[in-house]
Amino acid sequence: MRVSRILAALAVAALGLASLAGCTTARAGGPRFVVEANPTGVWEPARISLHGLPPGGRVTITAVAQTGGTWSSHAVYAVPPDGEVDLARQAPVEAPFSGADPMGLFWTMRRADGGAATSDQTWGGATVSVGLSATIGGLRVASTHVQRVGLTAAAPAAAVFDDGLSADYFAPVLRPEGLRPGVLVLDGTDPGTPTGVLAAATLSAMGYPALDLSTFGSAGQLEPRRTVPAERLLAAVDWLKSQPGVDDERIFVMGTSRGAQLALWLAVAHPGLVYGAIAPGGTTGLVCPSPVPNPAITVGGAWVPCTTGTTDVRASSVLDLGRIRGPVVLGCAGSDEQLTNGCTWMDEAARLWPARPGDTYVRAAGAEHLFYTPPYTPLNLPDGAAAQATERGREAVWRAIAAALTAPSTVPGH
Repeated sequence: MRVSRILAALAVAALGLASLAGCTTARAGGPRFVVEANPTGVWEPARISLHGLPPGGRVTITAVAQTGGTWSSHAVYAVPPDGEVDLARQAPVEAPFSGADPMGLFWTMRRADGGAATSDQTWGGATVSVGLSATIGGLRVASTHVQRVGLTAAAPAAAVFDDGLSADYFAPVLRPEGLRPGVLVLDGTDPGTPTGVLAAATLSAMGYPALDLSTFGSAGQLEPRRTVPAERLLAAVDWLKSQPGVDDERIFVMGTSRGAQLALWLAVAHPGLVYGAIAPGGTTGLVCPSPVPNPAITVGGAWVPCTTGTTDVRASSVLDLGRIRGPVVLGCAGSDEQLTNGCTWMDEAARLWPARPGDTYVRAAGAEHLFYTPPYTPLNLPDGAAAQATERGREAVWRAIAAALTAPSTVPGH
């Protein structure tokens, strides 16, 4: 398969560890790891199982990665009568996560010194070799390495300074035949957590051209008033539409946190230019920046009406999502520490504009604010029970994004 060959080449170039890919130290016919595809990208799950185990006992599987320190996680599984433990189908009896989860050992990894996973380069950009080992009664019976190809290798960026823009363009390395939807990602809108580059690179690795726009200025720094000129957004849309391989009839705009309202506004105000919207983790109406009310968006220097404060959610404050031609992805976190009534905003939008075929409204029960970060790594996950809830939210949001981008076009004759 061409994708597998390219990922393998990227992994070898980045790590020089080709001889480790899919290997096992078990004797033939004895306990052994089976990894269906190796390497895999950090943006996709890996399918891992352990075969040839003695039935009826327990096996401990440990994952270890050396990347900015030593990171590890482990889980204990009861061995079924057939001697096979499939991580995607079997729940562990002891683990830092509950339920069957093919990637549970990956996103629950913690550093030995207790340090938090806050680097998107370490947990997204870099290619990482994750060592897996299986022990029974304290004796190691099998081991292998899983190569996770990073976005730096799989989704290289090109700086864009055309038409007054400050952006990074991620053209897919794997160029599929035909035109693909393009995604404008609004960056610099998450307080203290730059997520736009990670999202844009992930979209590119999935096969979709993505333009990461520094929304609030040339270096992605928030302007004092946190006001976005609509002309900046429209220039970015025009630039993206003109790129080779981009379907100019299917331009999506993605914004998270404060950027969600900007993405929705752009799709609502310009349905002829923007096809669909991806807007988890924010309000569904325009909210004036605080503490001093200023416009969220201007058109020709004039204010676009916005609501003062996020507390009072009214029908009149919600944007007319019915004007958006293509799929809409919304999402809210049940335990959002930054936007505590995010689900109220989404619920009001859903009441006024129920999800149509192709739309997805994700309610991430128990999740915290960064539930829209790409899944399968410990990056910026909270502690405790909220970690699994947040990871489940991430998986749901990115499944919804993939579904929206692959849905058949609703453009007549397209």
